[in-house]
Amino acid sequence: MSKFACISVNNEGQKVQNTQEAVSILEVSSALRNRGLTPVSIKEIKPGSSGGQALGEVFSFLKGGRIKEQQVADFFRQLATMLHAGVSLSDSLESLSSQAENPHFSRLLTQVREYIAWGKKLSEAFSEYPRVFPLFVIEMIAVGEETGSLDQVTADVAAFLEGQIELKKKVKEATRYPMFVTGFFLVAVGVMVFYLIPQFKAIFDSYGAELPPLTLFVLNGSDFLIGNLPYEIAVVVGLGLFALVYLRTAKGKGLLDRMKLKLPLVAKLTSYLLLARICRTLGLLLQSGVLLMVALDHTAAVAGNVVVESAIRDIRKRIVEGSTLAQEMSKHSFFPPMVVGMARTGEQTGTLSEILPKVADFYDRELNYQLKALISILEPCLIIGLGVMVAFFVLSMYYPIFTLGDAIS
Repeated sequence: MSKFACISVNNEGQKVQNTQEAVSILEVSSALRNRGLTPVSIKEIKPGSSGGQALGEVFSFLKGGRIKEQQVADFFRQLATMLHAGVSLSDSLESLSSQAENPHFSRLLTQVREYIAWGKKLSEAFSEYPRVFPLFVIEMIAVGEETGSLDQVTADVAAFLEGQIELKKKVKEATRYPMFVTGFFLVAVGVMVFYLIPQFKAIFDSYGAELPPLTLFVLNGSDFLIGNLPYEIAVVVGLGLFALVYLRTAKGKGLLDRMKLKLPLVAKLTSYLLLARICRTLGLLLQSGVLLMVALDHTAAVAGNVVVESAIRDIRKRIVEGSTLAQEMSKHSFFPPMVVGMARTGEQTGTLSEILPKVADFYDRELNYQLKALISILEPCLIIGLGVMVAFFVLSMYYPIFTLGDAIS
């Protein structure tokens, strides 16, 4: 038997943490539910895992053992297609394990097939690999096995993962060019401050002429930065380490998540991203037959924002007390009137599981539009900023040279 660290939620929405011994994650999940708890996170505790496991994960990553989210999404898409075509689960896993390009993933699928041959269910086999298959995916697979709709559930999981991957790609692509220009800007400033300006200073010193205030300001600023470089590096490294440590704490994460929802340029993008994720996850779980209370717990766990997670847990708590999803959403400013209205319509017509994915699609499109609009504004601003910096440098450094030439003539 193995020991597991469990995070669950009781009927009042309070978080409960404990450890439990069991054979598998599903056994732990079942035991927690029998006690009236909804599991949110279940992780196996391995003996002496603190340093050794972390080091092992580093070596595994360096060896290419890391399984990417895209590979998992492709696996579920292919598995759904094969199951829908009538291929048995065992044959499907055998075929997919032989096709997997990642040897680590191939071995994992081979082991999953062996578990099934020993009499385990697919959900039980997946529960052995919580780092690859999230708990809410495992529970969806379990529901699909019970209802005989495994092909549809695996297709839903594939669609969900593909949507999340596409969303991440859009955000990365949208931020790539601004980050490149910003990096180039910082490199250019560094070259000017630590290389070009000192050379001009030597030229000016050789003439011994009086320099304009603007040039003196630039030269003195460069001298200050060069003279205090060790302290500046220490401050930057110190602040960076402090930020990394602080943002890993609950208080730091909460502060950062609140800032994301309030900063002018970031707030709308963050809200659209979170709304798309929440609606898609909740809709997917409901479509798969997961109960609303359980679906809300899993949605809160994958929300990715402490503020929104707290709001969802509060909504769940109020629903247990007799309220409705739409009523409780309307009490939280994060959820726009459109989302509240669509949720109300879904509850009244019994089509909540169908409406929520459509709401997610809407916010996906809005996010894409907002990203393009933001980039169209940022690109000229960054280029203008770079041009102003170059013009300022040329004016401050070359103007004295021209005046010195006039004085000599």
